[in-house]
Amino acid sequence: MPVYSPDGQSYQDRVHQNGRPVDQTFGAGEHLYRRYPKQYLRDGKPVPLAFQAFSFERAAGHSVNRSKYSLPEDVLEPDCCDGNFRPEYVVLQILVSELPAEIPASSGTSYRIRPVHRPKETCYSHSEIWCNEQGDIDQPYQRPPKDVRNLFYGELARVFAKRNPLDFAAAR
Repeated sequence: MPVYSPDGQSYQDRVHQNGRPVDQTFGAGEHLYRRYPKQYLRDGKPVPLAFQAFSFERAAGHSVNRSKYSLPEDVLEPDCCDGNFRPEYVVLQILVSELPAEIPASSGTSYRIRPVHRPKETCYSHSEIWCNEQGDIDQPYQRPPKDVRNLFYGELARVFAKRNPLDFAAAR
């Protein structure tokens, strides 16, 4: 049963996969939603160093929901939180166009950043922010080196620093 989102068949139709195919077409104006612990908000804004808590996993990128198939509050729903209730979180939003396209590594290579649709049965909008050296959707995810991860977090901090603190209020 949804906690934040409206209950009913429209919720089930929107949030669950319901046999829908993967959709790798992301528009520049599409929002990506991410859970973020309220405890790390300072003066109403995300703390840059706390982004490291969302480190790139060995086999997957940052988990997000995409606005094409969800509402911001859906990212806090048990259906999209592996069955967990997340009242201690807020929802951060970033446009696809605000993601850095490429981040150079100190080794001389570059990592290309892109969203990838990775739906789950109970969370169709689930996606991940992926990177690899080729930037090709057909290439596997590569965990970036620490210098690239730090530059990525710095870019997120720059984007969120421009936002109004009310943008990070708890989902309604």
